[in-house]
Order: sequence, then structure tokens, then C-alpha cells
Amino acid sequence: LAELKDPLRVLDQWTYHSRLYRAAEYVAENDNLELIQLVSFGCGLDAVTTDQVEEILEANDKLYTQLKIDEISNLGAATIRIRSLKAALEERKNKIIKKESVELKERPVFTKEDRENHTILMPEMAPIQFRLIEAAMNASGYNVKVLGGDPNEIVNEGLKYVHNDACYPSIIVVGQFIKALKSGEYDLDNTSVLMSQTGGMCRASNYIGFMRKAFDEAGFADIPVIAASAQGIESNPGFNIYSIKLINNLIMSTLLGDLLLRVTLRTRPYEKIENSTNLLLKSWQDRIVEEMETLNKASFIQLTKDIVNSFDKLEIVKEEKPKVGIVGEILVKYHPIANNNLIETLEAEGAEVLISDLMDFISYSLYNAKFKNEHLGKGLLPKLAGKAGIKYIETYRRYVRKALKDSENFTAPMYIEDLAEMGEEVVSLGNQSGEGWLLVAEMIELIQEGAKNVVCVQPFGCLPNHIVGKGMIKPIRDIYPEANIIPLDYDPGASAVNQLNRLKLMLSRAESNLKDKTIIKDSKKDKKTQ
Repeated sequence: LAELKDPLRVLDQWTYHSRLYRAAEYVAENDNLELIQLVSFGCGLDAVTTDQVEEILEANDKLYTQLKIDEISNLGAATIRIRSLKAALEERKNKIIKKESVELKERPVFTKEDRENHTILMPEMAPIQFRLIEAAMNASGYNVKVLGGDPNEIVNEGLKYVHNDACYPSIIVVGQFIKALKSGEYDLDNTSVLMSQTGGMCRASNYIGFMRKAFDEAGFADIPVIAASAQGIESNPGFNIYSIKLINNLIMSTLLGDLLLRVTLRTRPYEKIENSTNLLLKSWQDRIVEEMETLNKASFIQLTKDIVNSFDKLEIVKEEKPKVGIVGEILVKYHPIANNNLIETLEAEGAEVLISDLMDFISYSLYNAKFKNEHLGKGLLPKLAGKAGIKYIETYRRYVRKALKDSENFTAPMYIEDLAEMGEEVVSLGNQSGEGWLLVAEMIELIQEGAKNVVCVQPFGCLPNHIVGKGMIKPIRDIYPEANIIPLDYDPGASAVNQLNRLKLMLSRAESNLKDKTIIKDSKKDKKTQ
């Protein structure tokens, strides 16, 4: 196969698709060859590869044809597409096509000078945590703005520029950026955007590719895209992910955000004074943002104690409500735009919601290096770095655990090693694409904590989460027969009414189980009294 002349826009992360890009290059170089790409309905990877193959071909004046093949495809339609291609080729034979050389523009780089002048836009993923993360990055010498906005406008903007088969979170992320850049609020000569890049098997590693294509089409090709990754996939001299000050600030802000989310969800369904929990939450967010410039380990420890004590003192009603856990793809799990305000909906229906900490996902990503070293032939250094990273996080997180354990109403998060042990009961720890084995471990953790009702959320067409999410529901029910788990898919066309109906059906069963449990408890009390 031909070698690629120009760098790919996408991250070349899959073996088959790596051959596909080179096949497209080979076809582009030979006048007597054309390419038809066969794709499958619902295969999210096709959203990455088709755009890239099309770009390779069209840059060389070749026609790109795609056929979507599945069990319900109409072969007549496929025949028409092929005949159209053949007709186009015949027409092209009669024309003299002058090929113009295409000058490849180098990607804009975020420089040290840009750090002084640029506003860095960052997509919102978890509202509570990311408000504090924004402050943490600003305290580390950057000028960061976390984006919000109207859900409908964000999704509509994303749909204009992102492949229809791309996963829902990529549409939301790109939509947030494009809407902000079009708003007129920012000096585009002094604006950059920031996005994390995992570099793993999940197509989320290609969000950067989606963004660059969208920026180019929307007229923002000169905006530097900072791809932040532990592996250093791309270099940006003005952004240093390994700054000790930045790492410390990010750890503290994420842990404080996780803590605030945990105590808020535990308290709000039972509050005696309406809206008292949200007011307390906002006051703590405001205070942490103000103190972020001077935040250190000692003040962090004191904050964890004060936060837990303040929520412990809120007046609550002593009653039992159905506990519902939310697991799934990381953005859909946390972001109200992506999950149609799932937390608000569940609480309005009379449930108490539980969600695992964002820091669990970071620890999971670090812990995975151990399996890669021991079973997949990866180096020892990443394993040691992952172990050191988890240990360093725990030098802060242990104070959060202690504050929660000493409280009256709250429970502490589990250690990542214990989560891995639980997940391994059902799946191999080699399941590391997307949320991987962590998703299974979180479902088991929730069930063991008493949240036997679980909503498993994922973008439509998210293959990893369909396997370790939907696919593991039956094995988990085999171990925990009382588990009441439902999967919910999210995408721009998903029916909110259908989602709500499924949630109500799950909650109906949850309330019935809770009543049965109460009756059994009362019966036991009566027997003791007699």
C-alpha cells in the first residue's frame, strides 16, 4: 500500500483503518482505480474513517462513494449509487482535469506568547467539577473559559459540522466550540481551544480530528487546538500538562467538585427547606473559586471537613426513597445537556441519585497501565507512572474519605484497586476502551451500596459501552437478582418521552421493591415486640 503523503487529520489508532487510509492514497495515485467504501449501520468508527478517506480522495480529484450495508439495506439503492459513480467517471473521461497542488497548512500551535494573551475555551463535561477546574487552570497561569449555552443551539451547531454517525458527545463538544466562536464574544486572533485526548481505543481520541474538520469548514481553521494528553500526542509549547502547580490544582479542584456532587445528591432529595441544598452548593462553589489562587494542601483538608460538616447540618426529612445509580459514558453520565437533565428528572420522580466520582475515571485510566504491562507487552515505565499517579492522588483523596467516613449521612468512595477486583468478577480488566471494566465495577458498587436501581447511559452506537454496559446487565443480574437495571441511549434524535417512560417504569418497580422491604422490616419489628 502507498505511504501517506500528508499527515492525517484523524488519529491513526486502528490497524484496519490504517490500511484503509493507505489504500485510499494508493487509489488516489492511480488513474485506473476508484474506491467504494462499505460501512455498517451504527458503526461509530465509520464516522472517523469515512471523512478522512473522502478527504484523501478529493484532494487528488477522485470521487468518493460510500455504501451503507446492513441487513435491511436496499440493494437497488446500492446499484443506483454504483451506476451514478460509473456515469460520473465516464463524464470525467471527456473532460481535461487540471490538478492543482494543494498546499498543506501546518496546524496552528499554542505558543508561549499565546499563553499570555489567549482566552482558552474548554467544553463543559461535569458542571459542578468543571466550574472548579476552570478556576484551577486560571490559578495556574492560563485564561480558561468553560463553555455552557442553550442545549438546542449547541446540538444544532454540532450537527452542522460533525458526521451523523459520530457519537453524541462529539456533537455536543463541537457544538459548544462553534457556537462560542460564532458568538462574537471572543477576539478570534487571541482565542484557542482545549480538549483532552485519551489516545486509547475509544473513538473519543478522535474528537480533536472532528474539531479541526469543523473549524476548517466553519472558517476557524486558524484557531489553535490544544490536545492535552498524558502521552504527549501533540506538542503545544504554551501548554504544559506536567506542571506541578497545574496537577495539584486539578487534583484538588476535581476532588472538591466530586465531594460537592456527592453530598449534594445525598442531601437534596431529603431537604426540609426547599432549595437549601442548591444554595449551600453555590456558596461553596463561589468560595472555592475565590480561594483557588491560594489553595494548598492544608486549606484543601480544611475545606473537605467544612463542606461535609455544613451539609451534615442541613435539616433533612428522615425517610427512605428509592436509590438510583447512574453509570455509563463519561459525558452522557455527568452532563445535563447530554442526558436530558437525568438527575433532575429522577429527583422530581422521588428518587435519590448516586453517581461515582470523576476522579474514579482518572484513577481507572492510570490503573490500566498495570494490565497493559502484565498482559499486553507494554513497558514497565507507564505501569510505574500509573501506580505513582494513583498514590499521589490518594495523598489528597484520603482526606476526603476521612471527612465522609466521619460524617453522619455520607459514604466514602471505594479505592480503584477494590473496584478493579469487583469488575474482574464479571469482565476482564483488558476491557479498557471507553469506560471499560470500570462501568461494570460501578454497577456492582452501586448495587452493594443499596442502589439496586441503575440507569446505564450511553451514546447511540457507542460500541464499548454497549458491550460493557448493556451486554453485562444479564451477568450482573445473575449475581444480583434484585438488580433493577435499564439501558438508555442518547443521541440528537432520541425521544425524551420514551426515555421518561422507561425511567418511570424502572422507578415503579423500585418503589414496589422499597415497599416490600419496608413491610418485611415492620413485620420483623412486630415479632420482636411480641
